[in-house]
Amino acid sequence: MELKRQIGLITAVMIIIADVIGTGIFTTSGQVLGMTGNAVSVLVLFAVGGVIALTGSLCYAELATMWPEDGGEYVYLKKIYGPLPSFLTGWISLLIGFSLAAAMSSIMAVNYFNKLAPGGVIQDEWLSKLAAAGIIFLFSIIHVLGVQKGSLVQNILTVMKFLVVFFFIVMGFYFADWNETGRLVQSYPVEGGSSILTYGAALITIMYAYSGWNGTVYIAGEIKHPEKKLPRALFLGTILIIILYLGINVVYIISTPGTEIIADASCAIGAMAAMNLFGPSISPYVDFSIVVILLSSVSVQMMIGPRVAYAMAKDGAIFHSLDRVNSRFQTPVLAIVVQMAIAVVYVFIGFNYILNMLIYMGFALSIFPLMSVIGMVYLRYTRPDIKRPFKVPFFPLVPLIYIILTILILVATFILTTFYYEAYNKFASLTAVGVIAIGIMVYFIWRKALAYFASKKE
Repeated sequence: MELKRQIGLITAVMIIIADVIGTGIFTTSGQVLGMTGNAVSVLVLFAVGGVIALTGSLCYAELATMWPEDGGEYVYLKKIYGPLPSFLTGWISLLIGFSLAAAMSSIMAVNYFNKLAPGGVIQDEWLSKLAAAGIIFLFSIIHVLGVQKGSLVQNILTVMKFLVVFFFIVMGFYFADWNETGRLVQSYPVEGGSSILTYGAALITIMYAYSGWNGTVYIAGEIKHPEKKLPRALFLGTILIIILYLGINVVYIISTPGTEIIADASCAIGAMAAMNLFGPSISPYVDFSIVVILLSSVSVQMMIGPRVAYAMAKDGAIFHSLDRVNSRFQTPVLAIVVQMAIAVVYVFIGFNYILNMLIYMGFALSIFPLMSVIGMVYLRYTRPDIKRPFKVPFFPLVPLIYIILTILILVATFILTTFYYEAYNKFASLTAVGVIAIGIMVYFIWRKALAYFASKKE
């Protein structure tokens, strides 16, 4: 049984907003200012990150309308390069990408909820982990019960998330001291100075805040009239994110002295700006708002992540049972349960492990979208006969911008994490390559196993 097309434009846009906006919007800017020591660089680098996300979304719009199926890169890489690259992107997305993100968001939601009461609402560590696992279980059940029910819950949470950020910006502009606009161009001394690699590292951090701009393509097989609505959703969702990010960064920089931001080890620039703008009494409301933002993030991971497992199972890349669609709820129940189980395991492993793994896998997760966009360009010249309901405008400039900037980020990541491990996670990029290598071995073992059992049946 196939999944039905039940998702409209609004939900498709909401998925992108929910997938992108997380706690990064409240911390990344502080990290970037601490790395570069220049307020202008924060705005410029966020604009560059927006260009990468926007050019990527336009390229994905062409790919997604060529093959409007669930699975995202898994589908594109299989069509362009064959089964091995597609298996690898599915392997990392299933085991790392969506599951780790859901686990991290649920743990942080509990942590911020605990801050609402002195001494913590939930004081026991294991009870906190059970609460985080309970959040994952709750949203898994919601998305099992039907696409429309899950979409309704997702849309409500995402609207709340959007309004939190929007009103923070509006009220920030209203209460900001505009005599402090000089902070927008101010520079500050930073430890070790700045270099091209430093700016590269800052851009890597920013792209983590933008990650999720392609979230809608993973459910392309369930979007109504995908040839029209997919490009609109990708474009509108990404543009809204860019506007929000640039707006909130202006508020941050004007409202908070740069020296205070750099001195804060946690880089919690969102909380600092809220305190400066609205006073200390606002703190509980900020914490509660972050809980809402994180709940929306958990929900969207449990909604779109299982579609990768579903697409892989349809191809026989993993167990066929994961492509079963429940006749009553019209959802891939077993695929959702499997991702829920993986995410819950990560919750009990612990937050620090998750944080390190996300840094390790950020390198790997950037490779496959790059391969997809390169493949899109390749097909333009080698397969002009393929029907393309949407074509990337200003071709080949748009994909070239994405390709060049992404390669520069990957090179900077590799150099920093391999040779500058005193300041960055030691060998993070090599660890990611190692996980990909394990995926290659698993792929060939699985192929051998399938061939063996097929011969036994004969």
